[in-house]
Amino acid sequence: FQSVYPIYLLDILDKRFEIGRKMYNSVLSIVYKRYKFMIETRKYRELKEKVKELYNLKDKQNQKELKETYKILNEMYKEYRLNEYSLHADIKDMQNHFKENIDAFTAQKIATRVWKAIEDLLFGYGEIVHFKKYGELDSLEGKSNKTGIRFKDDTLLWNGLKISVKIDYSNPYEYQAMQDEICYCRIKRKFVRGKYKYYLQLILKGIPPMKINKDG
Repeated sequence: FQSVYPIYLLDILDKRFEIGRKMYNSVLSIVYKRYKFMIETRKYRELKEKVKELYNLKDKQNQKELKETYKILNEMYKEYRLNEYSLHADIKDMQNHFKENIDAFTAQKIATRVWKAIEDLLFGYGEIVHFKKYGELDSLEGKSNKTGIRFKDDTLLWNGLKISVKIDYSNPYEYQAMQDEICYCRIKRKFVRGKYKYYLQLILKGIPPMKINKDG
């Protein structure tokens, strides 16, 4: 959108991305504290050690015991509110404070991104979490094309914001793709030559059309 639209529209997008970044960091801080409390308990340490001992054993009885241990761990996660549903609840009050800029569904997707970071800690895919520094949030997205961030009549609609989107309908690939139903929209941004450029991604249902080989 950068080179075409009035600067005030870009200022609104900049503001919303910064609010989104702060919401992400706030929820991450809340849930990371819960995680730290949990892993410092004796019960959790003993369960993790038990999982480690049982994991590579092939005996059926050991596998049954491993399954039961995982079940107890999952109950601990619920007890410490370490699940995606709890993060959606955590971000709800924040979203209400920023409702003129961030809608409820976009806020939930922010919470989902936080949950994926915490999942990596819980299930051993990572050892630390990363808070996002200023400018590091590179995308915001909705959950459907019915509310929140929406695309209709070649226009991005989002909490009073209306921005025309350029689509090359003379391009057969783009034309065919746009015949499919839109699942949800994602706004991405890149820092190019000292300023942000924004792009709208449409996540579509169905099978992507075949690209035409112009050299063929």
